[in-house]
Amino acid sequence: MAQRCSWYGGLLLTGLLLTACSQTGWFFDSDLYLAAASWAGLLLLVFGLARISGYRRSSHHRAALPVITRDPYRAIAAVGIGGILGIYVLHGLQGPVSMEGTLKEIVLWGLYGSFAAAAWEVSRTAEGMASLRLGWHLIGAVLCGSALLHVYGVLDLPYGIYHTADPAVSATGARLGGLLQYPNTFGAVMAAFLLERLFALAPALQARPGALRAAAALLPLPPYTAALLLTESRGAWLAAAIACAAGLALERRRIAPLLIAAAAPLASAALVYRQLADAKLAPAVLPGLLWLAGLWAGGVLAGLLLCRLRHSGGPRRRVLAPAALVAAAAGCAAAGLAILHQVQDRALGGAATLSARRLIYSDAWQLAKSSLWLGQGGETWRQSYRAIQSQPYVGGEVHSGYLDMLLNTGIIGLLIACAALLALIAGIGRACPRLLPPFLVLTVHAAIDFDWSYPLVWLLMLWLSAMGTGMAPLACRTMRQEEGENAFVREVSITERPQPIGALRHLLSKPTGIWSRTASQRSGLKGRMSFPPSELRRPILCWRFRLLHWISSRKPTVRYYRHQRTDSPKEGFRRYFPGTPLKPFCMPHRFALRLSAQWHRLPLLLGFLCWAVLTASLGMSEMKLRLAASAGEAERGGLLRAALSWNPANTAAAFGLSELLPPEQQVIVLERSLRYAPQHAGLSWRLAEAHALAGRADTAAVWYRKSLELDRYSSDKQTRAVLALTSLAVKQSAAGDVSGAGRSASAAMGMLKRYRALAEGVHASPGLRNDRRFHLTAQAQRQAAFLEGWSGRGKRQLIRPRPGQAPTHPPLP
Repeated sequence: MAQRCSWYGGLLLTGLLLTACSQTGWFFDSDLYLAAASWAGLLLLVFGLARISGYRRSSHHRAALPVITRDPYRAIAAVGIGGILGIYVLHGLQGPVSMEGTLKEIVLWGLYGSFAAAAWEVSRTAEGMASLRLGWHLIGAVLCGSALLHVYGVLDLPYGIYHTADPAVSATGARLGGLLQYPNTFGAVMAAFLLERLFALAPALQARPGALRAAAALLPLPPYTAALLLTESRGAWLAAAIACAAGLALERRRIAPLLIAAAAPLASAALVYRQLADAKLAPAVLPGLLWLAGLWAGGVLAGLLLCRLRHSGGPRRRVLAPAALVAAAAGCAAAGLAILHQVQDRALGGAATLSARRLIYSDAWQLAKSSLWLGQGGETWRQSYRAIQSQPYVGGEVHSGYLDMLLNTGIIGLLIACAALLALIAGIGRACPRLLPPFLVLTVHAAIDFDWSYPLVWLLMLWLSAMGTGMAPLACRTMRQEEGENAFVREVSITERPQPIGALRHLLSKPTGIWSRTASQRSGLKGRMSFPPSELRRPILCWRFRLLHWISSRKPTVRYYRHQRTDSPKEGFRRYFPGTPLKPFCMPHRFALRLSAQWHRLPLLLGFLCWAVLTASLGMSEMKLRLAASAGEAERGGLLRAALSWNPANTAAAFGLSELLPPEQQVIVLERSLRYAPQHAGLSWRLAEAHALAGRADTAAVWYRKSLELDRYSSDKQTRAVLALTSLAVKQSAAGDVSGAGRSASAAMGMLKRYRALAEGVHASPGLRNDRRFHLTAQAQRQAAFLEGWSGRGKRQLIRPRPGQAPTHPPLP
């Protein structure tokens, strides 16, 4: 039953990641909240059913895999995830830069923690590990297969291919983004799947494997490689090279077998890339598919041939094995030259991209220094970069996961995240080194791009951790498969052990188990070192009992595995401590320990319930917002109000609702929303426009000025602010409010002067990045002449009108 539950748990985890793949990696909040709410409800349902059915973990539950008493690497990673979650909760209580972004991060890190716990629990059994491996291959096949089918026109993916005419961005004019819609992150993910299959070749192709097994091992390499090349992501290529070098350094003896096996599939993928690049990722469907199938099959067959030559026996082995190695090296060199010739301008250039990243990193560091230790909460860069950017570039993402973590959680959060990642790396390297390169790709590439803004990337990293650390090293094994069933490897059977005769010295005279052997015998056991069930460590055993036994025997305390216990606590005490009276304090203390062992889970359960309620609330808000987008005018207002009631920090709902209300009510809604996002440039701008529509010129001028401080490199906002204040001045003058009209005109003139100075500064620097195309508009220039006339002769005529004549003023622009 437990094995079946683990299998179903792995399938549920696979379904969760497939959902993330189909929804752009959960990059957008609307997709994330609904999926996280469903996941939280599913976990609560599973937990409730488990408690109702009385399910308890038994020895059968852990019998298929080696049992490890403790995994410090997973513990460090779990504490790290909890620490980052705690920092975001602290920001949410104190008032962050963006409450909506902070709530999103709380949902994300709660999702990461629950997913990691579920994946680690599933990985404890053989069926669970099989389901995790199956899910990994299924996710890779969906991501890669859908992208390639979209290239050939079989499947339609929105924004699956990024088209551009800039040769600095793409050498061919088109880059593959797949379901993630972003080529750089998609390239890093494809590199992870490629390296996982590449380093799995060595154990799969050991000593003359069967043809079907060898072909199955080589089959995924060409599509993964072709998808990685079609992204044209130099960062993903570099990260893949670094991770591959690290993996080869760990597997130095397998470099030649890996090169021989993978050379032909990689070369065939390079040919596929050249063909699709020449067609700008728009080949003819039927001929293109035939070419793909032919090159794919040819690469696999050529790889099988090279492997057979390497494993050939007889006197020809000394000639054929080196010949296979030379042919493989030549094939890899030819494929590399073909790829370099195709992208040489982009690969060797890229100064503009590097300068843009350097500029973003410089501004991000200046922003980080304002709150260096704990950061400013979720989405700090998105909310603040327009206010602090030194040049008018476009950069809603900071293009570095580590720097984004520094902005959100400060140095403390960044150190916690790095410690968790290092713990996961150490655990994978210790248990399953071949999974280390794909994990390194995702961690290295995140340093130069915003991969971590995709929750899918974090979930894949945790998935690799579950698959890797779930494979215990040989020295930690305490069980093995015997005749299809799991059994303990007992050095001395329980029936052969001498029974205690009532004295503790009997344990000293005839010890049993592994400690009865000498040091040399114990060191020679290695992988077969194991303990009978009665000698496995029992963590809940009172420390006083262990200390008593250690003092009396001067040997390490006996180990006891609580899931294999068959006697009562009193009988167990008398068995292991014969002749020792059972004192009255022992049983109450034992009950207190058992109670504390259960009560320590209560804070975790309460925290999970709070996270589930928060996730459900955000999910309901997003659902109401989606319904409002397709509803009629009569129902839209009620749905938007419901969305704000579920999540008052939902800025999109506040924007939508403000469009349906009169100016006075708009001000109330927008001011309430600004409490949760005080540096939101869009809310400030909308509030200024609401005050302007209500006729409050002075208040509108204040909010226009604040909004332009938060987004100064916006030509449209600069021009519209000047026009709005000038129009208010005209209306005030027509109503007889001369002083108010003068203040509005002065505010408009001051904004126009700052706007002109800023635009002249941008155009005076030819090397300045002007991705937003910031300039002084023609409307603003015409408005300048009008305001100058207003402050001169036109203003004097307005102040001193003739008797019986209305004030005159220039026409509206």
